[in-house]
Formats: sequence, C-alpha cells, structure tokens
Amino acid sequence: MKYEELKEYLKKNPYCFRTMEEKEKEFDLKIMEREGRKIVFAKASKDKYNY
Repeated sequence: MKYEELKEYLKKNPYCFRTMEEKEKEFDLKIMEREGRKIVFAKASKDKYNY
C-alpha cells in the first residue's frame, strides 16, 4: 500500500487502529452521556484478589 492510499484509507476509517481500551472508554462515555450521570463500570481481571 502506498502512502497516498494509506492516507485515503485512514481518512475513511479514522478509528481502525485504536486499542480495545480506547474503544471501551468511548463506548462508556457515550452511555454516560445518554444516561446523564456518571456510571462506574466493573472490569474483569484474572487475579481473584485484584481490586
């Protein structure tokens, strides 16, 4: 893929190289805006005693 092709692709798909954490944060913010209040989301962890 040439530079110009890559540049055009990124203009069409600006969010394609984001991490899962970034996508989750954006989704959480959208939910909070819609609900109109702060929501605390729980995250699963492998460690049983990790708080």
